[in-house]
Amino acid sequence: MVRRIIPRFIAFEGLDGSGTTTQAKRLVERLEQAGTAAVYTYEPSAFLPGATIRRLLAREEPVHPTTMAFLYAADRNEHLFRDKTGVVALLERGKSVVTDRYLFSSLAYQGSEADREFVRTLNERFPLPEHLVYLDVDPDTAIRRTVQRGEADIYENLNVQRRVAAAYEAVLDEFSGSGMAVHRIDGNAGQDEVFASIWRAIGG
Repeated sequence: MVRRIIPRFIAFEGLDGSGTTTQAKRLVERLEQAGTAAVYTYEPSAFLPGATIRRLLAREEPVHPTTMAFLYAADRNEHLFRDKTGVVALLERGKSVVTDRYLFSSLAYQGSEADREFVRTLNERFPLPEHLVYLDVDPDTAIRRTVQRGEADIYENLNVQRRVAAAYEAVLDEFSGSGMAVHRIDGNAGQDEVFASIWRAIGG
């Protein structure tokens, strides 16, 4: 299946603790400074499906891995297509959109614990971003960073992160010939050095 690629749509991916939130926000700020109207967004979203996912991530209630895959796909649909405030609507108004996580997270996280083909099918209708920025951090470093943040969610343990890291490798390989620009950035470096690499890849 050939997927549509959306210009001015940039997705950040990586393990928990890889710095996706920090770097995505920095990119929006830098784009704005360079004269490009840009919006930061994220998944799980601030909409109702995303709020439900956040409660489940915080261990309020255990659910089947396939249920999580359904919830993420539903939230992604709302994140993309919601009238006026969804990603597509923002892009149509001429803005660049930088998202902290996208469908690749589902393929790596839910795909590592539920049936991967099923998770891929749930997400196959969603278009690709113009740029995918993958912050490559080893699982041990990722876990050290999440521990420093405080209480961990259901995915923030070393065994899960090692499994997800392996799943991400398969995801990156799968999309290497998609026409989407994939930027693999060493996320083990300091924040400024990481961002310099991102800006050279996308904006520099």
